[in-house]
Amino acid sequence: MVNGKPSLEVDEKKCICCGACFPPCPPMQINDPEHTKLAIWVGGKNSNARSKPMFHKLVAAGIPNNPPRWPEAGAIVKKILRVYKEDAKDWERVGDWVERIGWPRFFELTELPFTKFHVDNWRGSRYTLNASAHIRF
Repeated sequence: MVNGKPSLEVDEKKCICCGACFPPCPPMQINDPEHTKLAIWVGGKNSNARSKPMFHKLVAAGIPNNPPRWPEAGAIVKKILRVYKEDAKDWERVGDWVERIGWPRFFELTELPFTKFHVDNWRGSRYTLNASAHIRF
């Protein structure tokens, strides 16, 4: 019990950040609005069937997590898709469209703010990927 409400105890060593503890446990920190912001990433693909593989990029962060409809996140995704639909060539994928117009133009067309957090120079992924339950090498 935490503050008179039922709670769960999470084993941090086994946690894969799936969010399964969210619905049954209102007092958990995962429900805290300060710690449950959303991020939207665009582009990226693994195959090289039509073009070379590419990484996805962060385009929006700090979006409020307001289930079950997520109006703020939905509005951003709809804006991105509207601009993509108006500007993309026939059969062009979102990632290919962004590669063609460039990331500066993407942010200009979608009117999303570009911050220092969008600069693609982070090199710490090797440690975090090795700690992930999904990727092992």
